[in-house]
Amino acid sequence: MDKGQLEARFEEAKAIASKASLFLLSHEDLRSEIDEKGENDYVTSADRECERMIISAIKARFPEDPVLGEESGRSGHGSVRWIIDPIDGTVDFMASFPNYTVSIGFEDEDGLAFGVVSIPRQGEVFSAMRGCGAFLNGRRISTDEKTPLGESLAILVPPHRHHEHLKPYLQRMERFYSVVSDMRSIGSAAASLCYVACGRVSMYYELGLHIYDLAAGAVILTEAGGRITFFTQDESWLDIAASSASAHAAMLECING
Repeated sequence: MDKGQLEARFEEAKAIASKASLFLLSHEDLRSEIDEKGENDYVTSADRECERMIISAIKARFPEDPVLGEESGRSGHGSVRWIIDPIDGTVDFMASFPNYTVSIGFEDEDGLAFGVVSIPRQGEVFSAMRGCGAFLNGRRISTDEKTPLGESLAILVPPHRHHEHLKPYLQRMERFYSVVSDMRSIGSAAASLCYVACGRVSMYYELGLHIYDLAAGAVILTEAGGRITFFTQDESWLDIAASSASAHAAMLECING
């Protein structure tokens, strides 16, 4: 896809993310309308309504573009696709915890091309297009390559949906404790990647993600100078290690032992 076509979609993605964020802020009452999709895996009426709104806006402007949405699956076929998570961090949304996000990514023939991650309750919009840098509310961001690891934070997310992986995960967490100052888990893969991208944390590690959880955030982190290692290739089960460039070797050592 040529740069002009990509830029048009990128600008539309930012506009759509803004509208979706306003929708979620004004419809937080929908967080009480909940269905359970699996163990510790929930969907609210807001997830479904927000995804419908996002896809409708995309189709109005780019009717031939395929879309992959968390709730509705894939529509259309072709060499490009939009990758949508209407609420990444549904449990956060349900609990009125402020780190839920709207995540909109786009993939073309050359791979992940742009990403927009909006955190409605914080008024923050992270965005990046391949080769053009990463931004927070229009200001350029980069990973933290200066803070010593022993003074930094890491986001480590225990496998809350797959308890059979908990014991080896806790062993890795113990190794992380010897490297960083402290740990957090904020409930959104998209936000976690963006927090690494803007230097708030040095590392982020999680198991069992889906492509829609991280497509947008992965572009933002990479464009901010960070690094990502995927330990699996199945889009429905992605284990990732994401960090600043300077922290990546230490992070992989913690994971691999």
